[in-house]
Amino acid sequence: MEIPRPTSLIDVITDGVLGQSCIDQAFAAQLGRVTGVEFNLSDDATSANVRINRAAGAHFDTTGEVIAWIDGQELEWVSTRGQDLSIPELHGVQPLHDDLITAARTLYNNAPAFIAPLCNGRSALVIINHTPKLDDARRGLIEALPRLRPGMDHKRALSSFAAFRNLGIRFEHNRIAFSDGTSILLQEGQIIEITGGLGLRDVRADAAFMSAEHQLLFDAISSSHNVTFNSDTNVATVENEHQVRALPLAVIDGSRWVWAWSLRELDGQATAGLARFGYDNGLLLLTNPEITVDQAQAFDLIDVAKQVLRVWTHAVVRQEDGTAVVLLLDHPRLHLPPASHAAVEATLYHRLPSDIDARRAVASYAAHRELPFDGFAITVEGQQINVTFEGDRLIKVG
Repeated sequence: MEIPRPTSLIDVITDGVLGQSCIDQAFAAQLGRVTGVEFNLSDDATSANVRINRAAGAHFDTTGEVIAWIDGQELEWVSTRGQDLSIPELHGVQPLHDDLITAARTLYNNAPAFIAPLCNGRSALVIINHTPKLDDARRGLIEALPRLRPGMDHKRALSSFAAFRNLGIRFEHNRIAFSDGTSILLQEGQIIEITGGLGLRDVRADAAFMSAEHQLLFDAISSSHNVTFNSDTNVATVENEHQVRALPLAVIDGSRWVWAWSLRELDGQATAGLARFGYDNGLLLLTNPEITVDQAQAFDLIDVAKQVLRVWTHAVVRQEDGTAVVLLLDHPRLHLPPASHAAVEATLYHRLPSDIDARRAVASYAAHRELPFDGFAITVEGQQINVTFEGDRLIKVG
């Protein structure tokens, strides 16, 4: 696909943002922990020898090109590569900003960049002459896509990434396909997941009934869902009586859904495994620190978190500042008793979202509860509960 010529700084940044993420990932993996970087500029100050010292292994030597000078909060371009683009920010002296460094790397095929401090108080922006060996495109995209900013032209960014990786790309209504077999799934124009792992639809199906039965138990314990939360101790109090372990999952602030693993003010480490699961399976709604509440609800992400973290009860607690914190709650009183015919039948009446596979949901629930399921009936306490499907939908219980 032909990429339109950039006409603004944001176009140049968009063209490089995904490729640079892949370069940075690969270079970090190649080097390991870096302990320092040394620079030796040429006599004419147009190039540099670069030595990167590593915590393990021999130092890494390469060369680089000086493309700009940095003096205080100003950047003065030396390179002429961007001059034919007629983009003002790529010429002369500009206020120093990280976007200029991103743009500079784009002009140099996304190569790594370093800022070399000099003895005269100035620094040199050096693009090094080294391209590390890149991982497969799918893994690179999983790590890179969260770097896309709101409002960025996703189509342009992905087209530029495909060109950088020498891949073909095809845009469809709800799918973007690369020639190496990597596919991106879209929902209402938003990037949701990268295929090749366990998909959101399957995880939602696996969690649906198990989550529903736990919430039925929680309703019996706390019909009003009267829960308070102490963020210092990660303890929730239910009905002013029962203290239970609480795992902060997310903070709701208006239309914003912010995962707790990304927030320093909350101890979200207990839910960091959710982000790792997202990275492993290409589920970008789990790897983006912030999404929308509508997305979290549409894709049953609380249930998804329960399936991943194996904590099955949740509550939403309003805070004094107007936000709300979504908690996963764990305590022996919240664990399900042995399965009963009445409880399982009541759980199977839980209405499933229309877009998930009800057959998988029933089979997964039976497996969670260690109950026999032959595809047509679950056996509980010696009695069968019949289930009837029409395609992927559950249309009758009993």
